[in-house]
Order: sequence, then C-alpha cells, then structure tokens
Amino acid sequence: MDESPPWELLAKVLAGEVSPTEQQQVTDWLAQNPEHPALFAKLQAAWTSNPTPASSSETEAAFSNLWSRLDAEAQTARPVRRLGWVRWAAAVALLLGTWAIWQSVGTSPDEPLAKVNPKGERSVLKLSDGSTVWLNADSRLEFPETFSDSIREVRLVGEAFFKVAHNPHQPFVVRLATGSVRVLGTSFNIRSYPGDSTVETTVLTGKVAFVPKSPRSNQRVSQKDTVLVLPNSRVIQSLVRAEVRQQPVVAVLSTAWTDDRIEFRDTPLGEVAKTLERWYGTPVVLARADLAPCTLTGSFRRQSLREVMDVIALTRVFDYELSGERLLIKGRGCQ
Repeated sequence: MDESPPWELLAKVLAGEVSPTEQQQVTDWLAQNPEHPALFAKLQAAWTSNPTPASSSETEAAFSNLWSRLDAEAQTARPVRRLGWVRWAAAVALLLGTWAIWQSVGTSPDEPLAKVNPKGERSVLKLSDGSTVWLNADSRLEFPETFSDSIREVRLVGEAFFKVAHNPHQPFVVRLATGSVRVLGTSFNIRSYPGDSTVETTVLTGKVAFVPKSPRSNQRVSQKDTVLVLPNSRVIQSLVRAEVRQQPVVAVLSTAWTDDRIEFRDTPLGEVAKTLERWYGTPVVLARADLAPCTLTGSFRRQSLREVMDVIALTRVFDYELSGERLLIKGRGCQ
C-alpha cells in the first residue's frame, strides 16, 4: 500500500466538499491498488461511527419524537435542503487519527461480521432478525452476528437492496459515510459508492427516513435535515452541491440488478462505464472525456460484456475495443 494516501482528498469525499476534479483524482487513486478500496472502506466505517452515538437513550427518544412528526407529514412535498459544510482540515485530522488506531490496534474481538464483494460478484445475505440483503458488486456490508441493542444497525459501502423484517420495537438503521437510513420494516435500495458524486436511496415499500450526516459531530438530528421517503420515490444526496432532493421514480428499476439485469435510462456514459466495470470486473475507460455526459438507454440480462457492447455499438454513436485487460469505449459521441 502507498505510504501516503491522499488524506485531504479522502476527507473531502467523506465530508461532501469535493469538487468533480478532486472526485476523479480519488477514483483514480482507488483504482491504482486493490488495497486502496479496503483502506477507504475502513475510513468510511470510522467516519460513519464518529457522530453522536445513536444508541443513547436521549438520542433515541429525540428520534422517536421526530419519527412521529415525520409520519404526520408523509404526504407533504419536501423542498430541497442545503447541508452545512464540514471543514476538511478537521476531517483530515480525524482520518489520520483513525488510521493510526487501525494500524496500532488492529481488529477487535467485538468487530462486526463483514461481507465484501469484489467487482464482478453479487451475493444475498440473511441477517439474524430475518431481514434479507442483496449486496451488489464492489460493496461491503458490516453487521453483527446477533442484533442485541435497541436498534438493528448495519454499515454499508457500495450498493445493497434491503428487505427489512418488521419490528416496531427495534428500528433498523443503515449507516453510510454521508448519513444514515432508518426504517421499521420496509424494502429499499441504497447506492453509496466511494468517489460517486451522489448517494441515492429508493423506496419500494413502506417508508424510510434519510438523515444526512451532521456537519458538526456535536449537532443533533433535526427535523429540517431529515427527509421522509415514500414508495416509488428516491432521495438524492449531492456531495458536490451539498444538497438533498427527492423525486418520483419507478422504484423496481433500481433493484433490477438483484435479478441479474442492468437497466440504463438516459444514463450518462460516465456512469454506464462505472456500472459495467463493477458488474463484470473489467476496467472500463472512455477514449475521450466528452463522451462521459452522453446518455444511454438499454436493458441487459445475463449477457456477456461483449454482447452488451455489441448492442450499444448498434447505436452507431459508440464503438469499443475489448481485450483481456480492459474495455475502451470510443466513438463520435453525442455532439
């Protein structure tokens, strides 16, 4: 592993203060060494667990009151909300301290179980409470062997679809690097990959409370920062503009991957490239930067990477070269 990871850039990604250029630098760094994503996953887990503890009785009581108020407003349109900035210099100090602890202490006897999927691999997990989790490629889920606290808590890096067993006495919480998702019993999809410019939570059934990470470690959850998401809705957290917005969607499209399907709907080619790389485990490169915003629509199920690219090439807009080492997407683009 490199001796000097880009701490400042990593901190900016976690704090939601990264520019598109800096995001690309982090993405390039993650791809340089197979150990880099593992390091970043550990830092994300530490960053997620840093705010005020969710298991304290005071915090739980406050959230219970908040949940009741949100439930009463379930049908109310929620405006775009801007999140406060986090000073990346402080985040750097936190990350450096966190990594020093990881290096010196190592794993703890109480460390949760972890399922890690490399690129090209997907899996299904059954949790101790009866909940089922579909874990996508290039993703990591941490979970306890048994849920024994007042909340059922897991940590996610990447993408997963959850079918949560209903338990009104023990809420289910998914911790992310940039916030958390809290439910009682429902089904929803979360997409939260390192280096991506957005975090997305899509609800199929039930309701979900999306809680963006507080800009200050001592700041409590407030109603104005929390978004209630209902079925066939998606909440998008922009890490570039530091805002949260909600939009209607066809929710089942977000879970197509659990049925071995890839769905693109006016998807920018830059995002298509990331999806194909994670799905097939083959590095994907765009021949020109101006190809990235070109959009693509298509549906693929259990097809090889070459078969997918053959179909895409029929558009006569894109062409490709596929070798054993990488996929190069080229063409005249969308100009």
